[in-house]
Amino acid sequence: MEFSKTKHLEDVVYSHKMTHIQSIMDKALKKRDEIKDALKDKYGNKRPTCAINSGSYAKHTAINIKFDIDISQPFKHDSFTTLQEMADDVFNYFSTEYKEKDSQLTQVRKQTKSTGLTFDLEGDIICMDVVPGRELTQDDYVETNRLKLYVREENEQDATSTLTNIQNHTEHINGKSKERPVIRLLKVWKHNKGKKYIKSFFLELIVIRAFKNETTIPVDLWERLKKAMEFIRDNVETIKLEDPGNSNNIVSNDLTEQEKKNLSNDMKTMLERIEERSENIKIYFAVNEKYAPKEESDGNKSAAILGTSRFS
Repeated sequence: MEFSKTKHLEDVVYSHKMTHIQSIMDKALKKRDEIKDALKDKYGNKRPTCAINSGSYAKHTAINIKFDIDISQPFKHDSFTTLQEMADDVFNYFSTEYKEKDSQLTQVRKQTKSTGLTFDLEGDIICMDVVPGRELTQDDYVETNRLKLYVREENEQDATSTLTNIQNHTEHINGKSKERPVIRLLKVWKHNKGKKYIKSFFLELIVIRAFKNETTIPVDLWERLKKAMEFIRDNVETIKLEDPGNSNNIVSNDLTEQEKKNLSNDMKTMLERIEERSENIKIYFAVNEKYAPKEESDGNKSAAILGTSRFS
């Protein structure tokens, strides 16, 4: 049987679905709810709303070989004098008071914009990021969903702040059922090839941009991926990608000129090698063998009988 790039990519997407680790996710989501309740108990009326779900899991772009659980806790404008005070208070709460009462919490880390938590959930190691943000003016968040985050100093860069709208991040990808499998495939490539300098948020934005002006998006998964890769190859060095939650935050600036050039060259090399030999696609987009679709007796993958909704 002739090798099919599209069938292989469908198997890759299928094998990286979060539903394969549902038992782990059930424990992780239970812990997420416990953390949200703990924030409610600790900060009470300092918050305009409860913590909200964010990140790749909330946006349905997560893959089961590398994921975090993300939540964002909005705070009222008058709850803390400074953004640093807010960020440090959340870190101190989890590293002392909360850690004493939750034996599953094994590590608390100060991260650039968040407090990182690591849990040992009956042998399953789960990472969670808690992102605190303060509304811009008193009672502003409920109307606008805008938050200001504290950005800790990193790589000799001074501490600063940034404006974001996490609700907009999630809504930006809502309805993008044809783009999401492409994003997941590029995240598989990024993880397996160790491309840590490429942020998942950047991949989401540039894939969505690749199809922004298309009246018809290809149904064929390889054609969709190919189109996105060609777009990245041809545009990544010059494109301006704005944060949908803050037009002043240019996400494309997170990559250096050399990193953009490297990414363009990576896309060019992959496209050329796959064109030379279709099966070279396996080098870059590998099936998670632990959850590979089972072979049917007639040689077809059993997953093939499922609807295309499993890839959205």
